[in-house]
Amino acid sequence: MSDKYVITGEYGSGKTEFALNFALRERRRSQRPLALVDLDIVNPYFRSRDVTEVLEREGIEVVYSRRVGFADLPALSPRTDALLRGPVKVILDVGGDDGAVVLGRYKGLLAGKAEVWQVVNCFRPFTSTSAGIIEAGERILAKSGLTITGLVNNSNLGRETSAQEVRHGAKIVAEAAAILGVPILYNCARPELLGELADLENLISMDLSLFPDYIS
Repeated sequence: MSDKYVITGEYGSGKTEFALNFALRERRRSQRPLALVDLDIVNPYFRSRDVTEVLEREGIEVVYSRRVGFADLPALSPRTDALLRGPVKVILDVGGDDGAVVLGRYKGLLAGKAEVWQVVNCFRPFTSTSAGIIEAGERILAKSGLTITGLVNNSNLGRETSAQEVRHGAKIVAEAAAILGVPILYNCARPELLGELADLENLISMDLSLFPDYIS
């Protein structure tokens, strides 16, 4: 298993929230240095950098272009290159189609060396079917030159999500995974649903949310 992870997905897939919670999970399981790189340089909303203080308290380095701070400008941190060449565990939070173009900048450091995970919300219009999931992944990653190595089921309806919606998404994502020949790496759920979903494999709790009144 690689120690470099690319987290991508359609807008609205929840890929940033998955990246945040995956980073927290990995950090709490090991004291090994870990960095989360915010490559979502186009969308000004719901970005990893918005919870920098929360992550840094956990010992996670958050990387983005400090030159432009929180501005919505296409700039990259030179720190990213050094991290991708070194021994630190790195999670890249990549934003949609435009982010995939930026990701191409690092293709030489990632191709064949990194895990590339597509986060899927089956309640979004373009990824409600297995065919849509596959098409979305191909479109995003065609711009980066990388290949999907696994899928993450993050099917949800926000705070209205029930266990039934998570299970519905798991079924559709499983169909896409079978066609692609890749595994479903995680099924995501809010903490209060974990008990009802205990039979699902590879559950990950979505404890940290970018919605201001839900951050824990």
